Amino acid sequence: SKCLGASGNLIFYTYFMQLFILAGIGIVIGTCAGALLPAVGAWVFNDMLPVKILIDFFPLQLLMAALFGILITFTFAIWPVARARAIPAASLFRDKVAPSNVKPEKVYILYTIFGAVALSAMTILFSVDRRFSMWFVIGAVGSLLLLSLCAMFLKWGAKRLKKQKSTKLSLALNNLHRPGASTNSVVLSLGLGLAVLVAIALIESNLTRQVDDQLPDMAPAFFFIDIQPNQVASFDKVVGEFKGVTKHRRVPSLRGRIVKIAGKTVGEVKIATGAKWAVRGDRALTYTATPSEGTKIVAGKWWPPDYTGKPLISLDANLAKGFGVDIGDTLTLNILGKEIEAKITSLREIDWRSLRFDFAIIFAPGTLERAPHSYLAAIQLPERLEAKIERTVGDNFKNVSIIRVREALKSAANILAGIGDAVRGISIVTILSGLLVLAGAISAGRKRRIYDAVVLKVLGATRTVVLQAFLLEYCILGAATGLTAAVIGTVAAWGVASLLMGIPWYFEILPVLGTILLCIFVTLVAGFYGTWRAMGQKASPLLRNE
Repeated sequence: SKCLGASGNLIFYTYFMQLFILAGIGIVIGTCAGALLPAVGAWVFNDMLPVKILIDFFPLQLLMAALFGILITFTFAIWPVARARAIPAASLFRDKVAPSNVKPEKVYILYTIFGAVALSAMTILFSVDRRFSMWFVIGAVGSLLLLSLCAMFLKWGAKRLKKQKSTKLSLALNNLHRPGASTNSVVLSLGLGLAVLVAIALIESNLTRQVDDQLPDMAPAFFFIDIQPNQVASFDKVVGEFKGVTKHRRVPSLRGRIVKIAGKTVGEVKIATGAKWAVRGDRALTYTATPSEGTKIVAGKWWPPDYTGKPLISLDANLAKGFGVDIGDTLTLNILGKEIEAKITSLREIDWRSLRFDFAIIFAPGTLERAPHSYLAAIQLPERLEAKIERTVGDNFKNVSIIRVREALKSAANILAGIGDAVRGISIVTILSGLLVLAGAISAGRKRRIYDAVVLKVLGATRTVVLQAFLLEYCILGAATGLTAAVIGTVAAWGVASLLMGIPWYFEILPVLGTILLCIFVTLVAGFYGTWRAMGQKASPLLRNE
């Protein structure tokens, strides 16, 4: 078009509008599919989920998705179209074999930066958890940079190692760094999807370990709720008659709402996101003279066993951090309509995963004993006795609610498995998108593959040698991409598990190895398909055309 007299602006707007029209069609199809697929998913999976899915139409969310699509198209289309506008016609003809260093004009670079910033801002602002979204954006940008560095390093290394005694290896290394190589496309397209897959697999394995490996060893078999004070003695007697019952623990329980923190109303205090749960409604409270077994006090000290003074409390250390309070500060709680101000004398580190009886707020004796309250109890016992003790307690104490911990753990494991399957499905969609990009890259380089194959055949290379060289190229490419994706996914999984969920981190080698092997397999299959078609071309028609 430039050679025929087309101006740079005409070329830019023509191809930019062409991309927007194609993207618009894709956005319409995507939003329609997004509106319909939840109904299909609810119809298929409703019986598998613990809750019933209610289907409705959400135009605002669909509009937001369409806006993201438009902004993504704008951001990623400007650079290549603006570069095509800036590059001279003569250089454009040589660009495939001798890439020029022409960059878009500054205004288009600014447009690209603006689009990237706008995308990041929308991702953070439209999210429920903005802190998590901010880290997601940082992680996505870091992943793209790391994958780009991987592609650059791969081409740099191939260029310096291209002279090898093995003809096949030499050809493979040359193909990795030559002009028009698909190295960047393969690394970026497959790398992100596989990194997500690794992260999901590692997070799920860590969560499963928490539910399956750790909790059953320490969790009680039953929780008993709403034991009345006049039932305490008879309840203890009934439970104590079962041989095999261990760690029978019973504590008083009542509820209260936090209304003031360090003398200020809750609305006046800046509370950390992770601590806001404590001021949403009533909290379970208890009182005790001595700390229970396993209590870990990290600041302050416990009150004397015979304490009878002003209201004192022991507080969860993480909650104190979220509230911005420390030893000596006060919390005011509304308990049965009466406000009680209590001084914080100790902070405890609580492991909520242990399923042991623990309370974020524990009062010293002398404050809550006369308030109407009930008792909670927990017991551990062999599985063979569970049904019998459940029937006995149910028959003798009609008002007591019984929670079977084993069933709750199984339900939690099933929910985690369902969530893992759903997120894995999303990652598979990401990988399929990467495969489409990979297929496009291989298709775009098909003519070059055919030309290379024909020339090598004319020079005496056998079909086997050429095919092995091309497959070796894709094997190196897949291994490098898989290894980089594994590193990115592992770091992301560690961050989510350790920093966001606060659970112990365990590295699992199988998901990582599986991802690397999957990447090698995918690139080999795609490379084999493209190479096999190129090898089937006859030499004479191509040489006459050249």
